[in-house]
Formats: sequence, C-alpha cells, structure tokens
Amino acid sequence: MTEYDRKFAAALAELQATDMWDTNYNPPLLRVQRRLGWSARPPHYAPFWRIWSGYALWFGLVWGVAMWFIIWRGQGFSPASAAGAAALAGIIFGGLMAGYFARARHRYKLSRWEEL
Repeated sequence: MTEYDRKFAAALAELQATDMWDTNYNPPLLRVQRRLGWSARPPHYAPFWRIWSGYALWFGLVWGVAMWFIIWRGQGFSPASAAGAAALAGIIFGGLMAGYFARARHRYKLSRWEEL
C-alpha cells in the first residue's frame, strides 16, 4: 500500500465517521479521477486555492458555454462580455465551494492531509 493509499483510506474513515453524505466527501468526479490513476484527495483535504481554481475553471467554462449558446448569443452579447461574465461567475462559484469545504473541514475538526 502506497503512502497516498494509506492517507486516502484514513481520510475516508475520518469522513465516514461524520454525518456527511457519501457523495459529499466521495463525489463522482473523485471516483473518476481515482479510476484514471490520479492521486486526488477528497475535497475536504485539498488546499483552498486548488478547490477554488478547480471549481472556478470547471464552472466558468461549462456555465459560460451553456449561457452563450442558450441565451447570450441570441441577445447579441460580445464574446468578450460573455467571457468576462463566465470568468466572474466561475470565480464566485469557486470561492463559494472552497469556503464550503473549508467550513466543513473546520466544523468536523478534520485532520490535515499531512497529518493522516
């Protein structure tokens, strides 16, 4: 068993001891990343900046493209305005998600990844 596998198992055990839903601490994206062989941490153990940037990029791109094709293109939005709105939405969403996981980490008094 590698160091990562040991820490991941300890993190899951710690998270399972809380009243969180399984999909909150072991989301589908994390399971996909692990199947691909990536050494991804549960979101509660990832650094704030990594959660923020990951969710900001993912949400900004998906939401921006969807809004462009569904609404903005027909309303005459310029691509620059659409990109700016998508970037702002991504930054806000990423910050909210990073804050949510940081708050849950504090609320449940979870260990740091390095301490597992």
